[in-house]
Amino acid sequence: IFCVAAETMFELIIPLIMADIIDVGVKYGDKPYIFERGALMVVCALISMLLGAGSARFAALSGQGLGAELRKAEYRKLQSFSFANVDRFRTSSLITRLTGDVTTIQNAVCTGIRPAFRAPVMMITSIVMSFFINAQLALVFLVAAPLLGILLFLIVRKVRPLYSKMQGAIDRVNRVIQENLTAIRV
Repeated sequence: IFCVAAETMFELIIPLIMADIIDVGVKYGDKPYIFERGALMVVCALISMLLGAGSARFAALSGQGLGAELRKAEYRKLQSFSFANVDRFRTSSLITRLTGDVTTIQNAVCTGIRPAFRAPVMMITSIVMSFFINAQLALVFLVAAPLLGILLFLIVRKVRPLYSKMQGAIDRVNRVIQENLTAIRV
């Protein structure tokens, strides 16, 4: 989370440095100032790149670790089931939970950490920086942000039931494949 937040900060500093180059260096023809600020931009970009690589590595480690722990816990739970419970649950559904669901959670952690923390940090920092640049123009952000939040909420509300349908379809596919594999032995 630290890497994502710091990377976002460094990425947001780069446009300010570029504006400074244009406002001061180009305006007054100060080439040493332009090169100095250009070097600072390169340093910020390199630091941002290293922090991005670090965040990707840590996100992958945490996602894979969570997936491994979830699978262990699921196997332990399945081993504790009575025969009545084992007969009650379909094998296709159990396979889906052990493989597909854990992989989905694992991937959500791996790929979700970055946007989940990057977006709020970027939004807050951008709004604060925009008020420093031009307060009147920054008011547009304050109007647009809630509208975007409402749209995102509506999209999530529409997509969520589709996930349940997809889950049922995956269970059916696993059941058919299991039946076909069992029939091969016969």
